[in-house]
Amino acid sequence: MNDMLSLQDIVDEVDARRDRLPGTRRIAVAGEFEAGKSSVINAMLGRIIVPCNPGLKSRPLIKVSHNPQPLIVGEDTTGNVVEAQDVEDLRQINDLAVCELHVPAPGLGRTEIVEVPHKPGKSIAPKDFAMLAAADLIIWVTIASQAWRLSEKATVEALPAGSRRKSVLAISRADLLHDAGDWEKIETRLQKEASPYFSEMVFMQASLRHLKACHRDGESWNRTGGPSLTGIAGDVVSGTQGAAA
Repeated sequence: MNDMLSLQDIVDEVDARRDRLPGTRRIAVAGEFEAGKSSVINAMLGRIIVPCNPGLKSRPLIKVSHNPQPLIVGEDTTGNVVEAQDVEDLRQINDLAVCELHVPAPGLGRTEIVEVPHKPGKSIAPKDFAMLAAADLIIWVTIASQAWRLSEKATVEALPAGSRRKSVLAISRADLLHDAGDWEKIETRLQKEASPYFSEMVFMQASLRHLKACHRDGESWNRTGGPSLTGIAGDVVSGTQGAAA
C-alpha cells in the first residue's frame, strides 16, 4: 500500500472518530471492491440487512449493531449527521462517510460488524486501515473464482503480525464454482498460499436466493456458510479459539 501506516500511526488513529464505543467488540469485514462483503455480513446475520447495491454515490463505511428499534444514521465527511428511515434516503448526502444500521439483532449483543469500503484500484483509506488493524476479528472476503490476488496479499501482509491469529478468510461466491474439482483446487491453493495469514477459512454460498430463504429455511442458512462463520467469529471475539501458529 502506498499510504501505509506505521504501528504508531495505527495506535494514534484508533482514537479517531471511527473508533468503537466503550465495551463494544468489533468484527471488521474487508476485501477488495465488489468481493461480496455485504453478502458475507448478511449470511452471518441470517437475513438481508446490508444492501449490496444501495445506489449511493460512493460506498461508505457501514456499521451494523443491535438495537431493538431500527434506526439508520448517515454521517458525511464533515461530520454532519442525518437520521433516515431507509438507506435510499441517504442518497442526498454527496460525501457519505459512515452509514450506521441499528437493527434488532440480539445475537450480536455488544458486538458491531463493520464493512470496510475499498474503492476500485485504490488502497484502503488510512483511517479505515487503522480501524481494521484494531478490530477484535478481521474477516477478509475474497472471490472464489479469483481468490487471493497479489494485491490482497499485499494488503493483509501490511497488517500487524498479531492480526493473523484473529483473521478469517471468507471465500465468497463458492456456489458459482462449476464442480467439486474446482472447489478442491481452490481450497488446496489457498491452504498453501493464504493459510499463513488466517486462523480459519470458510467457503460461502451466500447467493441472493439463499439469503432470502434464510429466515424460513435453516438449510438455506447453512448453505450460505453463515452459521460456520458466525461460530468462528464468536470463538475468536470471545478469545476461546487458540492462536494460529
